[in-house]
Amino acid sequence: MSALTRATLYITVLSISGLVKAPVAYTQETQATDRDRAIHLLQRATYGPRPADIDAVLSDGISDWLDRQLHPERIDNAALETLLDGVPVASMSLNELAGQYPPNQVLQSVRQLSQSNSLEESDQRRLRRELGEHSPRRILDGLATTRITNAVHSERQIEEMMTAFWYDHFNVFWGKDATRLLVPGYERNAIRPHVFGKFEDMVLATAQHPAMLFYLDNFQSAAPDSSLQARERRDANARRMRRMPVQARAQATQRMEEQQRRRPRPGLNENYARELLELHTLGVDGGYTQADVIDVARILTGWTFGEQRSRMQMRQTQASYEDGRLVLPDTDYEEAYRFRFRPEFHDTGEKTVMGRVFEAGGGHEEGVELIRMLAHHPSTARHIATQLATRFVADKPPLALVDHLAEVFLATSGDLREVTRALFTSDEFYDPAVVGNRVKSPFLLATSTLRMTYGRTANSRVLMETLRSLGEAPYLAEPPTGYEETSAQWASGGAMLTRMNFATSYVTGELRGVRPDRNRIFGKIRRRGEGSVAVLLDALLPGTDTTELMAVIEEELQKTPPESDRESRLRVLGLILGSPEFQSH
Repeated sequence: MSALTRATLYITVLSISGLVKAPVAYTQETQATDRDRAIHLLQRATYGPRPADIDAVLSDGISDWLDRQLHPERIDNAALETLLDGVPVASMSLNELAGQYPPNQVLQSVRQLSQSNSLEESDQRRLRRELGEHSPRRILDGLATTRITNAVHSERQIEEMMTAFWYDHFNVFWGKDATRLLVPGYERNAIRPHVFGKFEDMVLATAQHPAMLFYLDNFQSAAPDSSLQARERRDANARRMRRMPVQARAQATQRMEEQQRRRPRPGLNENYARELLELHTLGVDGGYTQADVIDVARILTGWTFGEQRSRMQMRQTQASYEDGRLVLPDTDYEEAYRFRFRPEFHDTGEKTVMGRVFEAGGGHEEGVELIRMLAHHPSTARHIATQLATRFVADKPPLALVDHLAEVFLATSGDLREVTRALFTSDEFYDPAVVGNRVKSPFLLATSTLRMTYGRTANSRVLMETLRSLGEAPYLAEPPTGYEETSAQWASGGAMLTRMNFATSYVTGELRGVRPDRNRIFGKIRRRGEGSVAVLLDALLPGTDTTELMAVIEEELQKTPPESDRESRLRVLGLILGSPEFQSH
């Protein structure tokens, strides 16, 4: 297909001019049918409305189908579990991950050896291959494969959608040193179990998880006067060393001085406290002040993990190359990164947060109480309601919907199952004015493409590179804000061209290991005995007015006649997947 065909120009011009809005089958002047509402629900709450999904919603009714989705434990997901058997990363323990994919510093000396002339060339190649197999990048590959496979194949679609939403809300960037090992457990233990639970439980779980503690530096936040405790420890060490032999004392002194140089200076760190208020709970307009940020940070001093000594020992542990094979060290990472409250670093003074006084002498429990207070605050209810409505309804959501969701949040003490139910059953969600008016995010575009075409994902790294170029690679959002909830940013002209190239490359098989199930897609044409354009439009764009798109495709095929039925079908499929109609929802 030429890049300058009328079909491509049609897609590009509409995209750049901001007209990426799929024509819907009903308007404000007509009554939406049950099928219309089912399709819209599936477009927004899942990763794509396949024909069987539409039938299931119509058969159960929206209320019953939604209730089943909101209790994912009731849904058989055996087929997905079979697919994920070959991708163990997401379910591996921290020690298992570290044993297979240790941090880069553990592999440093062996990596240098692989480039050294002290090894035979064949041994160098073998060692480099083994290093590649144990690279921490394999963790990201496994996480991405799991996220994509879940989105495309899970029967628990709303659980997958909400897990991605809440991960973005409590974002942790995978690429920051220790988070490479910690993120799998973070999503598995701090996010997923709580997406239909109580909001306060999710806030507490994320606050105490080592991934968040490390990402936003709270693990090293200490009271300004905690140097007193440090001085007491030094005095105790000095008394102990005076009883040592001279040579042992010198060695111990050298070790302590080296550790002291590496140890960060204790002090108050406001990073997590600020994001807890601004992003996770109250919102930027939630009514807090800088003084509140400081006192929140003081309350959370001493929230850390493990022993610094054990982490330093792990950094010094090195892999080795023995008898022609790579030998990885056996280290207990679980203990080093287990949540721990350290009272010697905690600020025990009186604090005040948004008028609430926390009396002097408190410990870990005042941090838990703070999180409960924030999780139930009216500003938090409104912030969460706005985030959900923005993500699933409109960039500028109806105020009535935000008010309703906030009321449900407060009335149910932050029950996210009920808030999600209220979102997907609200009148505002089904308002014709918001149907089809959002541009799919890159991740939703890629996964809905695979889901709607029964795609195979044997190579997630190819998809990750595509998603990185489009600006939404899972787990790689560096700022605490995660990826944007609004859809407008995805509609730039350059992004649309990249999306079209993705559709073409996917259909033609240029994405290695990622392709549609052509037999399943094109089998519909053979079974129905109709033209490929009509059948594919009906399957891939249900509930959409495709009159204009059909005319453009037919003109394209007439202008440059395909040489075979196969070429015709591939070209039609590529044009549909790259069209403004498919790129919006």
